[in-house]
Amino acid sequence: MKNEEKQLFKQLCSFRSEQLDEELLSYATPEVLGHLFFNRMQGIAYGVLKSSGCLGAVNREFRNSLKGAYEQNTEKNKAFFRCLRFLSEVLRERDGKYAMLKGALLCGMYPQGYRTSNDIDLLVRPRDVTEIGDVLISAGFRQGSIREGRFVAAERKEIIESKMLRGETVPYFFEIGLPHMRFLEVDINFSLDYKNGETDILEHMLNNSTEIGGIITLSKSDFFIHLCCHLYKEATTLPWVEMKRDMTLYKYADIYMLLDGMSNEDIRKLFKWAESLALEKLCAFAILQTAELFNMGIPTVTATAKDLLHGDETFLQRVISPREKKTYVFKTKDITARFFMHDRAADLEEVKEA
Repeated sequence: MKNEEKQLFKQLCSFRSEQLDEELLSYATPEVLGHLFFNRMQGIAYGVLKSSGCLGAVNREFRNSLKGAYEQNTEKNKAFFRCLRFLSEVLRERDGKYAMLKGALLCGMYPQGYRTSNDIDLLVRPRDVTEIGDVLISAGFRQGSIREGRFVAAERKEIIESKMLRGETVPYFFEIGLPHMRFLEVDINFSLDYKNGETDILEHMLNNSTEIGGIITLSKSDFFIHLCCHLYKEATTLPWVEMKRDMTLYKYADIYMLLDGMSNEDIRKLFKWAESLALEKLCAFAILQTAELFNMGIPTVTATAKDLLHGDETFLQRVISPREKKTYVFKTKDITARFFMHDRAADLEEVKEA
């Protein structure tokens, strides 16, 4: 991609900014369009063009592709919100034992049509995994995957390995039969990163869960911290890099939206709370990468985040392979350059133990 195409892509994704350089719109190419769809930012890009009065300034096919996706996002969210109500009813007697994460709350925080979710994530204590799973199965959910539009049941080995290696269960599916959402997928998470073992932190987060818009979720600070932890997990775990799902921009957009609405004092308190949970470096990782990818002008915040990583110079470049117990680093330090790579896994080199 040309530099101008990269700049346009970033600006079309930066929906909290009022700045859109109209001279860049001549670079609204198929390459930019492909990146928008690949990163699930097409609805946002349409909204940015519309709010800037620039829809007529881009190629018709470019514009109509984004418009169709935006309209589909809007319709899909109607089905998703029905799924949220259904799942809340299924789990209504289990308050305090779970919290809904990510898209369950975020889809309603974005402007209409900007963000969708393909599933509902639950955070639970390890000891409650079986109970919550049994409740879902009793309601008609089954564990497995969707292949070519059909449900395929998971084997016992797959169910056990998912718990042991990834700190999550094999997804649960319910054939709900709604427009744009034939199957409702529920993922149960019981760890904050690829190491299974933050029981005390999970206990705290779930003890302080709250209800927002009829959804049981984490407190605002814990919700943000969990987003950072989840982003860190996927951005620094080798299988995600190999699948090219480590830097999908919609995950960073969530942090961008929430971060943009915080004051410096809010963020100072957030860092302090994250530090008490020993999660400050994971938050710094997510904030620094997000600030770079969205060109956020928050020097005080980024300076604080960099201070938290002082003495750990490769933290922003490290990738872990839990299965092989190996550590790798990206040779390319520039975050934006890495984001636009076609094959980030090829940029990794193994760190040899001394």
